[in-house]
Amino acid sequence: MKNAPTTGKHAVQAEANIRNNVSFRSITHDTPDDEIQFPARWFLFGLVSDGTAAASDAEGSRTLRPGDLLILSPSRSAALRHRSRDFRLEVVGIHADYFDTLPDGQPMYARLTRLPDGFRPPILHPDPDGFAALRSTAALFAGGLVPWVTYRRGIVRHLCSLFLLQVTELLHRTGGPGPAYVGRADEIFRLFKQAAVEHYRTHHDAAFYADRLNISTTYLSRIVKRVTGHTVYTHLAELLCADARRYLECTDLDIREIADRLGFSDQSAFGKFFRARNGLSPTRYRSQAGRR
Repeated sequence: MKNAPTTGKHAVQAEANIRNNVSFRSITHDTPDDEIQFPARWFLFGLVSDGTAAASDAEGSRTLRPGDLLILSPSRSAALRHRSRDFRLEVVGIHADYFDTLPDGQPMYARLTRLPDGFRPPILHPDPDGFAALRSTAALFAGGLVPWVTYRRGIVRHLCSLFLLQVTELLHRTGGPGPAYVGRADEIFRLFKQAAVEHYRTHHDAAFYADRLNISTTYLSRIVKRVTGHTVYTHLAELLCADARRYLECTDLDIREIADRLGFSDQSAFGKFFRARNGLSPTRYRSQAGRR
C-alpha cells in the first residue's frame, strides 16, 4: 500500500510526529553536560567521527574511539565522560514506540540482546567501509529530509529500516552466527522489555510481567534467561539503576524521594539495592559524581 500524500494541517502533524519519533544530534567536547543526558525510551546509535571519550554504565567503562558505534536502548543507558577536545559523536535516535512499528527493528534488537557480556556498554568496531556506509545513512537524518514534504513520513520509515538493517548486519558480524529471524522466544522477550520499560518503577516482580503476557512466571523466566543469559530481575534492576544514577547525578532530590519514585518500600531498601548493584551507597555515589 502506498503512503497517502500529506497536505495542509496533516503535513504539520506528520512533521511533528517525525520530530517526536526520530532525531539526529552531534555531541562534542563543548556540549554542556546537562545536554548529553540520553533520554529514556529511545534507541540511540552514536557514531564516533573524531576524538575519544569514556562510555560508562553500571558494568564498567569503555573507551570510544573514531570509527566506533555505540548502541543504547531503553534498558541500556550510559554516560559520556572525559571527552577529548576533538571529540565528535553523531547520534541517531528512534523512539521506542516508533521503533516497535518498524519491521526491521526486531531483528536488530534480537541481535543486540545476544551480544556477549563483554559488550557493556555495547560498542562495536565496524570495518572502515561498514562505518562509512552507516555514517552516510545517518547523515540523511541530519539534513537530507528537508526537501521532502508530501511523502516524508514514508521516506523516514524506509530510511529507519535501511539504517537498522545496516546496524543488524554489523551486529551479526560481531556476535557471530545465530538466527536472523524473530522467533517466539525473541517476541516474548521483546514484549517483556516493552512492558518493563513502562512499569519497572512500580512493579519489580516477574509475576506481574508474566500475567501481562498470559504466560507462567517460570516460562517467562526461562525465555528471558535463554535469550539474554540474565534473569528477569536483572533486566528490571538495570532500568532501576539507570534511573537512580540519573536522579543522583542530575537532580537534588533527597534519597527518600528517589526511593519512592522508583517503587521501593523505604529508603533503606533502596540503599541496599543500590549498593549491591553499584558498590556504593546512594549518598557516596552522588558525592563522587559531583566531583567528576
